Order: sequence, then C-alpha cells, then structure tokens
Amino acid sequence: MDNNEIVAVVGLHKGTKSVKAVTSCERKDAQQFAKYYRSIGYGTRIVTYDELDTLLDNERAEQTPYLFA
Repeated sequence: MDNNEIVAVVGLHKGTKSVKAVTSCERKDAQQFAKYYRSIGYGTRIVTYDELDTLLDNERAEQTPYLFA
C-alpha cells in the first residue's frame, strides 16, 4: 500500500452502521481522522473509493424501500 494513496475515512453510526461522515485524506493521515471520529462516538472504516462506492450503494439499496413506503 502506498502511503500517499487517497482513501476515505468513514464515520459510522454505532447502532445502525449507517454512514454519517466521510473524510478524504492520504493513507498516512487516515488513522488520525479515524481516531477523531471514534472520539466523538462513531465507528470507523478506512476504505478506498471503490469500496466507498460499494458501501454507499448497499446502504442506499437498504434504505430506498422505506423512503416511499
């Protein structure tokens, strides 16, 4: 893994695991942002943008049926 690779740090609601915040940064700085998100009560994941797209698509698919019910 390249330390200069751009990744996304995702802040997740601890109860529902839904995405609440996303920060873009270099991999070498990702732990710092993850630590901040954990300090304010979020769960965290460090993902590439491809993984982020998949995560958001899955979340959208789960929530869509409830939006128009």
